Amino acid sequence: MSDLPKVLLVDDRPENLLALEGLLRRDDAEILSAESGKRALDLLLEHEVALAIIDVQMPEMDGFQLAELMRDFERTREIPIIFVTAGLHDRARVFKGYESGAVDFLVKPLEQPILASKVSVFLQLHRQKQLLALRVTELERALSERRKAEDERKRSEAALRQSETRLGLLSRTAGRLLTSDAPQSVIEGLCREVMGHLDCQTFFNYLVDEVGCRLRLNACAGIPDEEVRKIQSLDFGVAVCGCVARDGQRMIAEDISNSVDPRVALVKSYGVQAYCCHPLIAQGKLLGTLSFGTKTRARFTADEVEIMHSVADQVATAVERVEAQRALQAANAQLVEADRRKNDFLAVLSHELRNPLAPIKNSLYILDRAAAGGEQARRALGVIDRQATQLSNLVNDLLDVTRITRNKIRLQKQRLEINELVRRAVEDNRTLFERNELVLSCDLAPAPVFVNADATRVAQIVGNLLQNAAKFTSRGGRARVSIVAEARDAVIHVVDNGVGMAPDTVTRLFQPFMQADHTLDRSKGGLGLGLALVKGLVELHGGSIEAQSEGLGKGAEFTVRLPLDVGAALEKQAARAGHVRVPRRVLIIEDNVDAADSLREALELGEHAVEVAHSGPEGIARARSFRPDVILCDIGLPGMDGYDVAQAFRQDPALQPIFLVAVSGYASPEDLERAADAGFQRHLAKPPSMDALERLLSELPAASA
Repeated sequence: MSDLPKVLLVDDRPENLLALEGLLRRDDAEILSAESGKRALDLLLEHEVALAIIDVQMPEMDGFQLAELMRDFERTREIPIIFVTAGLHDRARVFKGYESGAVDFLVKPLEQPILASKVSVFLQLHRQKQLLALRVTELERALSERRKAEDERKRSEAALRQSETRLGLLSRTAGRLLTSDAPQSVIEGLCREVMGHLDCQTFFNYLVDEVGCRLRLNACAGIPDEEVRKIQSLDFGVAVCGCVARDGQRMIAEDISNSVDPRVALVKSYGVQAYCCHPLIAQGKLLGTLSFGTKTRARFTADEVEIMHSVADQVATAVERVEAQRALQAANAQLVEADRRKNDFLAVLSHELRNPLAPIKNSLYILDRAAAGGEQARRALGVIDRQATQLSNLVNDLLDVTRITRNKIRLQKQRLEINELVRRAVEDNRTLFERNELVLSCDLAPAPVFVNADATRVAQIVGNLLQNAAKFTSRGGRARVSIVAEARDAVIHVVDNGVGMAPDTVTRLFQPFMQADHTLDRSKGGLGLGLALVKGLVELHGGSIEAQSEGLGKGAEFTVRLPLDVGAALEKQAARAGHVRVPRRVLIIEDNVDAADSLREALELGEHAVEVAHSGPEGIARARSFRPDVILCDIGLPGMDGYDVAQAFRQDPALQPIFLVAVSGYASPEDLERAADAGFQRHLAKPPSMDALERLLSELPAASA
């Protein structure tokens, strides 16, 4: 027969017993199972049981009847009982359960962490009871040997009664703590009860504050109110409790009246003679401290210290359980909110992607029927250009946010004069403001302000903020951009007198997919990515951004802070020379026929000689006959992909001089590195702008040209 403590499971349904056995399987206990009350009584007579978990609703003999029979027998009277029932239970059934001797009442389905925690407490109590019983047995044997059986028997019975009283105390405290949703609030009453049993006159319960390096007083007793106000917080390493929190180890101070230890000076001033402080630790995490002190004797017994230890463990387990439940609830709330925002985003994305497609299709219809070069054709081309640009911007915003969240965006930092950069961004967006009948002003800093930043990304930051201001400011409104140089930062303010924001909107403004416009017509448009993108880019530069608004209808202000460049003396930046268009021989390798043909026609307008291949092998063969200066090659080709094409060119001496450019939607830093390893000399993200292509063609090395 196993010496492990035994847990009796009683349920008339075998599947329930099997499930309970699975929940409670552990190395430090033996599980006994009974499918009826009668079988349970047989097992109780055969085994010493530490805990009984009994289903209430059973045929022939229900759980309450079994509990009453257990209470009629000395052997089973003190066995803790946890009742289990399916569905909600009314108060009458709960009271009946406790009158039958139950220590707890659980509702199915059971939560494994809670059930396991409660079982652990009662197994610990059982082991303590066994230890005490063993000590009593040894004591009785010694007393009989000394022929003082009667007197020692009485003392042993008194000790046993005291132990049972203390075990009852621990059982009650465990029940109160483990069934409370706010254990901090029941600690004071619980500790006062423990004080009475241990003949202590004071206790202190501290919890770790949110900062994590201080203790805050949760409950105490035995000292004047004016002293309580003085010890509301305690640093780690100060007094006994602070030292226990810092070291994570129990401290027992005895004969304090004769001690010169500075750590006990505080409790000594309260008249405490013996003091025991335990750290509250659960799952390896320090939660606080719990200490008891007596003014009537100089020392504690080992049993008293062990009881204090048990109570401290119970308190720590209960506090940790509630914290875990709250963390789980918070995580669930965050998941629900994230799911809601995802659904909102998908709906908005569908709307925003469909919007440009209608005018593009309409314009294509017009182009197919209107006179070439006529006014209708020009207007249709303008519509296609604007809507295609809008689609491109949407995709670029999505890609940028993804790269930022995955930490895959690479900044091209250089020394920049922020005044000039912001001025250009303002001018680039001025047409938007004029079209919306808005006034846009710009106040630059009186002296040059230099930062170490990516010019494109800073322009994107300012541009997104300006577009946001234009979107949410009514006709006739105003927006202002200003620059201030502070001690460490270049500060950019973007202020408008538009629709403003509610306080709850300000707190969520920089979350991805956050939309202030929830109307069905989506008149303001956008994916809700612009400000999230701004925040990510600002933080990549080591800066910060904040938003302010006095409320709806009162405008908004955005403040961007970028670290100043405090390098060497300022140098004048040389003006960039414009590129000169040079006709080139260009081979396009692209499996998308429309993309290849449209790019060919665009390049031919620039007087370049262009040929097209729609697969890797065809591109290699065409290169041998056409002898191009440069190849624009897609990466995602079927069969032989772009990387294989580049490697084939680099392995052929006749094709090695050709300048290879990867043109692909795969544009992460890893993609750029892989393209370079394959043999590509440049990488352009799809869709490439014609200005970028013309600049690249004009700057080709002489060998390639």
